[in-house]
Amino acid sequence: WVGVCRAYLVEAWWHRAPQTPRLEEYLCNIRAAMTGPILLPAYFFLSQNIEEQTIQQLQSESDIINLSTM
Repeated sequence: WVGVCRAYLVEAWWHRAPQTPRLEEYLCNIRAAMTGPILLPAYFFLSQNIEEQTIQQLQSESDIINLSTM
């Protein structure tokens, strides 16, 4: 959750800054903000059998997480 709070602080800073962040910066930040509180709990509630390998795969930098935050 620390990463989520940091991502929210970065978004608040961008909101006040006179410049717009680059696309790469924004996508990196939104991935941290969306993965923890939204995507992972939804996956766990919808899945019945969760294996350790699946959890590790979701926590890593996978394409599923990256593409779903766009």
